[in-house]
Amino acid sequence: MTDPAMQERGPEKHTPEQEQSASEATPHDRRRRRRILIAVGVVLALLGALVAAALVGESIARQQGSLLIATEVREVFGLDEDHPVEVEFVGFSVLAQVAGGELDGVTVGVPGLPVGELRGDLEIFASGVPLDLEQPTERLQAVYRVAEGDLAGLSGFLAGTVVNDIALDDRLIRFGTGFDLFGVSFELAVGVEPAVRDGRLAFTPRSIEFNGQSIDVAALRSQFGGIVDPLLESRDFCVAELLPAALTLTAVQVGDEQLVIVLDAEETALGGPGFSELGTCG
Repeated sequence: MTDPAMQERGPEKHTPEQEQSASEATPHDRRRRRRILIAVGVVLALLGALVAAALVGESIARQQGSLLIATEVREVFGLDEDHPVEVEFVGFSVLAQVAGGELDGVTVGVPGLPVGELRGDLEIFASGVPLDLEQPTERLQAVYRVAEGDLAGLSGFLAGTVVNDIALDDRLIRFGTGFDLFGVSFELAVGVEPAVRDGRLAFTPRSIEFNGQSIDVAALRSQFGGIVDPLLESRDFCVAELLPAALTLTAVQVGDEQLVIVLDAEETALGGPGFSELGTCG
């Protein structure tokens, strides 16, 4: 017997959300959803593989590029094949730069580089480096840093006599020396200022201590005459014949416990004679 209340309500109706839920629950839609998820997973896996391949390729490009540049630097400076050379590339992707035919920038570090009697750390930054090394590089700068303890190589260029010690102080290079007069020994401490003069390193006396007391050049000369002249004259140090001809000495200064020498080269081919031949001193 039919319930009168049910007859009054009529047949039960479903909301759109209930109908959609019922529809999603069908086996056909469940299979379709699984196929979509599988397809998405495959695409993500392929993308991951491509990214991994690109990273591997980028790593290989950086390693091979570093090896080639390090080898070239060792040849330019006449270094042993096991001398450490550190190479870093500027920019996100070396592969993209190679595709464009030019490297944005390269930084090269050469610790313990001997230059004549000096030994210091060289840092080179090159920008706009073409893959064809016969073409000019846009800009190259080299900074050579000589620690205070390695300045002994300058002793022959600072004084006309034996140098006892060298130190950096108050933007000057201070060296200790002395002379004998009538069997009496006198001690001098001379502070020289480095500068660039006609492409050479120049050292000009700026302060003098005589037996521990400050004295000016005129007063010292008035007491001892020409005997002290070799100790007080300005001296030059040519670096051109020790470095590639393309590098030009542009600046020098006394820093914190190190002497900093700056050299530049512009529009010079790394594979040209400017980097395969040494400079000359006039």
